[in-house]
Amino acid sequence: MTTAPPEAIPRIGDLVAVRGQRWVVGDVRAGEPTDGRSPSHLVSLQSVEDGRYGQTLDVIWEVERGRQVLPSGALPEVTEHGFDPPERLAAFLDAVRWSAVTSAEVTTLQAPFRSGVAVETYQLEPVARAVNAPRVNLLLADDVGLGKTIEAGLVAQELILRHRAKRVMIICPAGLTIKWRDEMAERFGLEFTIIDTERCNIVRRTYGLGANPFLVYPLTIVSLPWLRGQKAQRLLDEVLPPEPTLPRPFDLLILDEAHHVAPAAPRQVYTVDSQQTKLIRRIAPHFTHRLFLSATPHNGHETSFQALLEILDNQRFVRGVKPDRAAVRDIVVRRLKRDIVDPDGTPRFPPRLTRATPVEYPESEREIHALLKEFTTLRRKRLVNERGHRATDLVTLLLKKRLFSSPAAFAHTIDIYLETLRVRGKAPAAPPGDDVPEWLQDFLDDTATLDDEQLAEAEDDAFARVRSMQPDATPEEIALLERMHRWAVTHEARPDAKAKKLIDYLRATCVPDGKNWTNERVVVFTEYRDTQRWLAELLRQEGLAGDRLALLHGGLSTEEREQLRLAFQADPKEHPVRILLATDAAGEGIDLQRYCYRLVNYDIPFNPNKLEQRIGRIDRYGQQTSPEIYHFIGTGWEHAVDSYEADLEFLARVAIKVAQVEEDLGSVNAVLAEQIQRRMRGELVSSSMIDEAVAATPTPDLPTETNVREQVRRLRDRLDETVASLGITPAAIKRVVDVALELARQQPLRKHVDDKHAVDGLWDVPPLTGSWQRATVGLTDKLHRGDGPPRQLPITFDPEVAKGREEDVVLAHLNHPLVSMSTRVLRAAVSNNSVGLHRVAAVVHDAPEMEEDILVAAYARFVVVGADGVRLHEEVLQAGGWLTASGRFRRPKCRSTLTKLLDDALRAGRSASPTVQARLAQRWPGVADNLQLALDARTKERREKLARLLEDRREAEEKRLVANIEQFKQTLRAALAVDQAEEELALFSKAEAKRMTMSRFELEQYRRDREAWQRREATLDEEKERELAAIAHRYSDQQDHRFPVAVVFVVSNREATR
Repeated sequence: MTTAPPEAIPRIGDLVAVRGQRWVVGDVRAGEPTDGRSPSHLVSLQSVEDGRYGQTLDVIWEVERGRQVLPSGALPEVTEHGFDPPERLAAFLDAVRWSAVTSAEVTTLQAPFRSGVAVETYQLEPVARAVNAPRVNLLLADDVGLGKTIEAGLVAQELILRHRAKRVMIICPAGLTIKWRDEMAERFGLEFTIIDTERCNIVRRTYGLGANPFLVYPLTIVSLPWLRGQKAQRLLDEVLPPEPTLPRPFDLLILDEAHHVAPAAPRQVYTVDSQQTKLIRRIAPHFTHRLFLSATPHNGHETSFQALLEILDNQRFVRGVKPDRAAVRDIVVRRLKRDIVDPDGTPRFPPRLTRATPVEYPESEREIHALLKEFTTLRRKRLVNERGHRATDLVTLLLKKRLFSSPAAFAHTIDIYLETLRVRGKAPAAPPGDDVPEWLQDFLDDTATLDDEQLAEAEDDAFARVRSMQPDATPEEIALLERMHRWAVTHEARPDAKAKKLIDYLRATCVPDGKNWTNERVVVFTEYRDTQRWLAELLRQEGLAGDRLALLHGGLSTEEREQLRLAFQADPKEHPVRILLATDAAGEGIDLQRYCYRLVNYDIPFNPNKLEQRIGRIDRYGQQTSPEIYHFIGTGWEHAVDSYEADLEFLARVAIKVAQVEEDLGSVNAVLAEQIQRRMRGELVSSSMIDEAVAATPTPDLPTETNVREQVRRLRDRLDETVASLGITPAAIKRVVDVALELARQQPLRKHVDDKHAVDGLWDVPPLTGSWQRATVGLTDKLHRGDGPPRQLPITFDPEVAKGREEDVVLAHLNHPLVSMSTRVLRAAVSNNSVGLHRVAAVVHDAPEMEEDILVAAYARFVVVGADGVRLHEEVLQAGGWLTASGRFRRPKCRSTLTKLLDDALRAGRSASPTVQARLAQRWPGVADNLQLALDARTKERREKLARLLEDRREAEEKRLVANIEQFKQTLRAALAVDQAEEELALFSKAEAKRMTMSRFELEQYRRDREAWQRREATLDEEKERELAAIAHRYSDQQDHRFPVAVVFVVSNREATR
């Protein structure tokens, strides 16, 4: 009886198959033998499968079913009947080559080829900066509509591909969570999970009561409002250490609409952290990389902008200290629409056109303005302190905002105000003193980001909150309020002069003959849901509603919002909606530009930033027509100073100014908002003062790239280099899919032809079976069209074909499920003979470079990993030589010649005949060893070059880190050298110059910040050493692995025909 040989235990560096996947062994630890049995072995594995970057697994080797140590160094076997067609092997090699994504080179970019959108070259600037930085800290401050979401997705994709990020969190406004999830999935093939209360419940049911969704899901999306809640804070407490540690628990933070977390500082000399500022300030240090998105990051207050920079990169910036200009240029990516041009210099974005629609207000409508002015004057006569004046000013502003919106909105507010005054009776006792509450000072700024429902609730609540700060209403004041309420109710019953003008414009644009609807679309914005409902009813009465009208507001679910957006973005020939009545809930993140270039501001928000956000819905990437921005203006405004028309004309001038501002609106916004508030409170602020105030506003120190053409040229060169080195072309991607479908015995792609898409390069995906059904995810139209089945969308592999058709054509990029599954199937042939690939081809090809009749070459995947199995570099190597007539093997003198011959042969050659294949199989035993030696030599040569390259990268990262921290240290020391008392005095002087009062909160914030400067300066050296150690660790313990994958013979016509 013979004893079975002991099973081979894998060694570090071996390639193994476990649980249906391939892994590289990172560590092997033997346990203690028990009961005379051989010890078991704990084997630590790192995945070498595409799409599972950074995944690790620990297994007990002896108990794993189907475990196998794979041959990692052997070339494929060459037999008489074991040759593949050239196109099949070329597809296989492309699949292997495209999976080698981690590169020590920083000149090539892979993320653009894993994006389901036609990426504009200028959008590559952030990702180009990211690959060259040891830690990514970028503020994407491009103009509204330039594609910051795409830019952020490219950065996230590239970092994930290069194994520099695994755990990614996106924080965004509540209404944008689904948009972010869908865009990351459809455009980049990245499956993010929205973390909210519902998801937490699912996690508890699935994984247990103690499961934390931030640990369960590596890619997450969280809304900023939900993140502020107690539940989210408790979950974060579980995963975040009390102090930042290395390595950090999270890799990449993407913060959308980042200006919301910067201290607002509307009337502050020194900004005080808001609750949102404190929240993100606490979270951000636990992320290695940080990416902030905002078209208006600078609100005109230096310390507010400094606070945002500090949260973004606290190794270079701190609030209260003037930042180094070079450091700001290094982290800010900002381009304006006017600077984006085509190669021939033609502006990419058509200019905006502002249109003023004159309205003749009748005396019956103008009288309400006089009533409101009379009421305000009576109230102010009885005020005795600053707090009362501020409270009355707020009431006046809220009443005027609603009045200038619509009679319906005004009626609602008057009703609420009257109820507050009547029900509460005598005013409750006010707090002692004359301090103006912080909430009252910041009310308009704090409510600027609320959607329509939240805004209405906050404004209604404000009347009750200011009740104690004002005297009881007199009978005369109550009578005035009741008259205004009757006026509003009366005028609510029919269209007023402004509504009639809107109806006339919509009818002339959408139904000019009164019967037939055109394909023109219009979006009408209002700040209030009351106004929206009122206008919708008026349009219904005028026959401008039904399925032609849609309403977008904050009360819709995220799915309803998305369906409405898709409908408005659909071809007018395919969907009937023509008019969109939208509140400012659509102001951020909703794209409406595809078939719409007309926007009507039915009312003018007192926060100008809302205007720019509205305009940005149609003035954005993909707009082909000059956006037309309409607003209303009274015809008699020039004859009065404080008339109804004059106030409306003032707001119209603001709308024009916002539409024409070409620099950073963030700093101008604060100035315009202040002018509006002063005017609406009754101060004498003329329209000309708007221009004067804007002209006097200091330009924020926000670097803007103006030579975008040169930037685009440089980025295009990098993209072309990637295409040349990896061969990522539409034809090559389609070939991979064709071959994979054939090997999997699935139906082939069918050419797509219809009247709408009269272009080549579109394909229909047939019904797929089995596991291949997953490859069709995302190929159906998301827009619900009646009761029938969803329409299947055609695919294309060419970004140029997809450009401008993103809603009804799917770009099959490398991360698309169909392409991704195809590449996985082909790559599996390396260790799975059942795939149907032999990984050997013989190609007939003649070229001047053919020195002999036969060329043989081997391809191998080459991987270099550092400490903890982190991949530092991977690529596909080639090595080969000539088979001479005498039977010798001779290596080529020029490697580029070998590469060109092989690429040309696989692309244009034909398959050798069975007779030639048989002769090559006979010669193989005398060739294999020499080819293996050639591959060894090429591997050694490449490893030596990579060692130098990786060492250079390590040194560059260390030098950059040291330079940043040393510069920051100097900046801090200079700030600390300034006497604190003198600095505080300077702040008080600055406040006096601006006719402001510096509050104790500001002073306390400044003093806390100075203490923080001292702590930061004292710990910077220690922090520098920790960061340097982390960099050194990542590049330490380098090991290389080589996996031969294919053999190719290239034979001349003479050899093929003898």
